[in-house]
Amino acid sequence: MTRRTRRTVFYVLVVLFVIVGSIVVLYADGWRLDLSTFHTEKVGGIYVRAFPQDASITLNGQPIPNQSNFLSHGTLISNLYPKNYTLGLSLPGYDAWKENADVAPSLVVEMKYAVLVPRDGTAVATTSDVANFFVIGNDHVDEHSDGAIIWRGLTIGTGAIVSHSTDLKNMIYRSPKGSYMLYDFTTQKTLNLTAILQKQRASTGAAGDSIIDPYNDTTALAITANRLWSIDLVAQTAEVIDAASSGSSFAPTIAASQPFLAWSRFTAASGTSEIAIYDKFSDELVEWSPAIQGSTTALAWINNDTLGILQSDDSLDLYTVSSNSVRMLASDVKAFYPTADGNLLATLEPQSVEIFDFAGNDYYRFNLPDMGAVQNLAWYKDESHLFVDYPDRVAFFDLADTSLANVTTISQGAAPSYDPRANAFYLANQGNVLRFDFPN
Repeated sequence: MTRRTRRTVFYVLVVLFVIVGSIVVLYADGWRLDLSTFHTEKVGGIYVRAFPQDASITLNGQPIPNQSNFLSHGTLISNLYPKNYTLGLSLPGYDAWKENADVAPSLVVEMKYAVLVPRDGTAVATTSDVANFFVIGNDHVDEHSDGAIIWRGLTIGTGAIVSHSTDLKNMIYRSPKGSYMLYDFTTQKTLNLTAILQKQRASTGAAGDSIIDPYNDTTALAITANRLWSIDLVAQTAEVIDAASSGSSFAPTIAASQPFLAWSRFTAASGTSEIAIYDKFSDELVEWSPAIQGSTTALAWINNDTLGILQSDDSLDLYTVSSNSVRMLASDVKAFYPTADGNLLATLEPQSVEIFDFAGNDYYRFNLPDMGAVQNLAWYKDESHLFVDYPDRVAFFDLADTSLANVTTISQGAAPSYDPRANAFYLANQGNVLRFDFPN
């Protein structure tokens, strides 16, 4: 081989090295040649985690291998040119799921909570005419339209269920005569709470809220005409926690957290409310909030230091206990729903659902279908979905679904209930109670 030939080969190899090396670098950096346009573009991807894990996946109608296994919970679809794609999930026994994904260069669109809704429910109560119920584990208590309260086939009382413990230890119901009754599921005995209060010469004619402390099922709380009572369910005695002064009255709502109780007193002369904070460990009132305009209609703890307060003018205020400060969060609110960890809060308003993300300091607003008819909301356990309660049906809504393509009706029915521990959803349908098992 002559010197000239060797030199030619060397330069050719150098050029090939530069070309191939550049192609490799560009490829590794995400650049691809789109044969449909003959333009080079950076690609992106879609990551989807499906529930159930073995759901079939399609992209723009074409099957995609599901990569989920015991080591990887999701599927990464890579090398996608920047544009809008339609991702689909399906599995027998579940409603089909689809979502649009806008893929951008060098970015991966994450869909980590793609939950398929079970198509059919299982009847767990076959007695007819169930109007209301609650479920604890695999046990349920049904309230019928004639007022009969049924548990395990037995009539345990007559009236309207008011409150129950989280462990099926006991429940409170209001009898047709207006008395508050406690039923103990362990002893299968009934205790007349109103009679206990009457022994203390309490006027019970204007009773408001009556609840079991969810963090202490040996204590019930009751609001009467001018007193707030703590009832010891073991000793069957009652003591006054707070008394309304002349010209003031209690709002008919109590909120309990692990360390605190909270209630509201309204003063007619000033038209304002104050929130009382009671420390359950020291058994004493520790704080009164600054005055808040209007009367209180609902209270709920968001976390152990923050209380949500819904006022009669439909404003939602947040009261921070540690700083004894109040700030307004939203107006025109019908009801509000904090998540269990307090990171998110949903508000139900006449024209929209608003989501406040306290952890990420974000805010979202959704105009759901038939928004004016929505009467209640409940959080799904992943805190990325909501159960939406309409008068005649319940739907399941994905917060990532900005196009509202996955507002899926679970079933016709009423009185919905969700058990996050079992990941099971219940509702009354044509007089029966149906259970829908969501995928884990």
